[in-house]
Amino acid sequence: MKIQDEFTFTTSTTFQGKNLMKITSFILLCCLNLAFIYIGSVDAKAPKTEKIAFSSNRKGNWDIYMMNPDGSQQERLTRNRAGDYSPVWSPTGEQILFVSNRDGFRDLYVMNTDGSRVRRVFGKSAPRSEPTWSPDGDRIAFHAETPQWSIQTATIHGGNVKQVALAEWRGGNPSWSPDGKEIAFVGNVGGTRRILIVKLGSGGIRTFLPKENSWMYSPAWSPEGDKLAFTWYKWGIGNNKDAIFVANRDGNRVKQIGRPILGAFSPAWSPDGDKIVYTEEAVDRDRQIVVVDVETGRKKQLTHLGLNITPAWFNPKSLSVAPQPHLLTTTWGKVKVD
Repeated sequence: MKIQDEFTFTTSTTFQGKNLMKITSFILLCCLNLAFIYIGSVDAKAPKTEKIAFSSNRKGNWDIYMMNPDGSQQERLTRNRAGDYSPVWSPTGEQILFVSNRDGFRDLYVMNTDGSRVRRVFGKSAPRSEPTWSPDGDRIAFHAETPQWSIQTATIHGGNVKQVALAEWRGGNPSWSPDGKEIAFVGNVGGTRRILIVKLGSGGIRTFLPKENSWMYSPAWSPEGDKLAFTWYKWGIGNNKDAIFVANRDGNRVKQIGRPILGAFSPAWSPDGDKIVYTEEAVDRDRQIVVVDVETGRKKQLTHLGLNITPAWFNPKSLSVAPQPHLLTTTWGKVKVD
């Protein structure tokens, strides 16, 4: 064999061997990712009964908890030295999106509803907070600091990030409408915090209750999308307390819900729309989770230990019986090809 032929044979064999190794590694990587996806899908299960998720500080640290709607069976889900806040159920109830500062910034994380498989949504950590889930489960919205204070949307994998509206550092609180077409949030209007609604198709923004003044925040769409619950620091209401109000989406029929001791914050609807769960402030800055009947105003305190905030309600019975491909279990594995 000539030297040139031997060189060609040797380099060709080496090249083929390297290619074979790359192909083998790629196949192995795919298999591992598929196994990861399968395991993640099997592990993710929705609660079989109604549950309220919330953030609680009972031992000097904020963690995510879960309880029954009557306050029973309170269970701790996260156990990290960092602070965990603002839990939000996925539409199927199989995951919980929340905020944590475990990597230095208050950023977005997701976990199974038993507290397992906690993972960061975005590959690179940055200041993000106040998450909400799109009704089809495909995207999330949140309040972001970079590249400027704004409401942004992204996939649950942290991809396809879009800025949909500006919202200064005192704003935020995005809430995705049940029809998926709008996001209500808090912005600056005339130097006060007001509720704005952005149409995701056109980008048009309107002010909710434009003829009113004072501070409004924490908007929450009703399950049918025909009403908004929100916190309103309205002058002259009970010594200028923050209180929960409900109004039709067009701004008509404004009604105060319940009578807080000192203040009421972070309202969230029950899946049937009959009740609202929220954070109530009492004496000595004590904050507890309270549920109130929308029609009667009767309320019940659900938590009594430590400080408790940002409740979110899920009911498996609210899911449609018909198959919904867009609400199937989210897969978390991603095949990366270098």
